[in-house]
Amino acid sequence: MKGVVGVLSCVVGLGVIYFGFGIGTESPKKEALAGPSRAAATDPSRPVRAMNLALGNMVFFAQDLGFSVKNAKDEAVNPAKIAARIEGQLHGVRELFRGEIAKNPSLAGTMTLQFHVAPSGEVSQVREALSRINDGDFKKAVIAEAARWSFPETVAESVSVTCPLLFVHQGMDITTLVQWEKIVGPAGEKTPARIAAGNPPALPVAAKSAPVPAKAESAAQPEAKVFQIKYATSLRKEPNFSAASLITFTIGTRVAVLGKQGDWLQVRATDNGPTGFIRKEFVTPVDVAHK
Repeated sequence: MKGVVGVLSCVVGLGVIYFGFGIGTESPKKEALAGPSRAAATDPSRPVRAMNLALGNMVFFAQDLGFSVKNAKDEAVNPAKIAARIEGQLHGVRELFRGEIAKNPSLAGTMTLQFHVAPSGEVSQVREALSRINDGDFKKAVIAEAARWSFPETVAESVSVTCPLLFVHQGMDITTLVQWEKIVGPAGEKTPARIAAGNPPALPVAAKSAPVPAKAESAAQPEAKVFQIKYATSLRKEPNFSAASLITFTIGTRVAVLGKQGDWLQVRATDNGPTGFIRKEFVTPVDVAHK
């Protein structure tokens, strides 16, 4: 009898250990598997990054503004390695910008460089292709700095590189600036067709538009009184990109146009929101009579 009781005790004990171990290990596994689904369920409540604000006076390699790598036959070449090397060599240009902006606070805008890279990685024929920067000495310094770049073991044949750089001030909305550059076209473009179509070359991104005389202003007022936002943008306190942002307009928001200063519109949301300025390229007229 004692032997039977002993065997039963052992069996019961082993069963407790087995099931206890199984429960103890299975629960964390289930929690681990359930974890991602719970996180996914709460994902919509996570904040959406609507803007990408510059944390300082910086130089950005703006690939969206026309970065390309082509060979002698004008065929596109995989730009990944070239792009990585450019990102790793911008320190000198950034130091130039920080030093120059201390003397010239209005310095900002885009500058597109073009240069050749040999199979050895040596850079040659650096030049300014397009620019919205008016400081000639600064542009020469940037070109000289880019001429020091090197791209060893990057390409197997000679290539031509188009490298757009964006010079911005602290607090500027990088996403909005890039969208604006895409809308207004290549920097420095002065094609008569664009001017005839009512799209004069845009001002440098940080330049403040001078007030237009009252008579000229009234003649230039948009016909429509209500506009609709077609690209998400910030409402600025003053008509320049370095001014404080009051709110962010989302696509489809309707705004009432109160005035105009150069390429900037003074607007207020139709729901009686704050009054401020946005670039004219970010709105489209709304036919109120059919709404």
